[in-house]
Amino acid sequence: MGEHKAIRLTSPTNAWALGAQAISFLIPLLAVTGVYDPAALGEISPVLSEVWQWVLLVFAAVAATATLLLEYTLGDGRRMESVLSIEMVATAVVALCYLILFGALVDQYGFLSNPLTQLIIGGLGLTAAGRVGQILWERWKYHRAKKSRPVHIARVEAIASPKES
Repeated sequence: MGEHKAIRLTSPTNAWALGAQAISFLIPLLAVTGVYDPAALGEISPVLSEVWQWVLLVFAAVAATATLLLEYTLGDGRRMESVLSIEMVATAVVALCYLILFGALVDQYGFLSNPLTQLIIGGLGLTAAGRVGQILWERWKYHRAKKSRPVHIARVEAIASPKES
């Protein structure tokens, strides 16, 4: 009964997650600079294409920044929740942007007409949506734990010191 169960937040330094966020920033950056053209969106509406690239650029940058900032909030529950909220909202917008592009690709060219592009865009959208679900789950566990008993912050340290070179 006196034993504490740790609630673990997903590591904000996960290389795969940071890589997906970097790709999510670079795709609209290429669009804004004219290197990449989201043609499927442009065929539906040039305004949609223009808005899409700027929204994705801004919110991908916010999501990546929040992910990196989370490392500096560990141990402070209120700050962690705030940063996770920012990441969650920004990542939800990123997911929506990718799913809109995926829908436009399917609508304009047909399902699996460009399978690699559709797989990557749809995969990035679903991955971002999965991260939003993960944040919601982690926040729910955190709030449940706070209500059930006092919160004790645990810091996990390495068993051995790093090797000096």
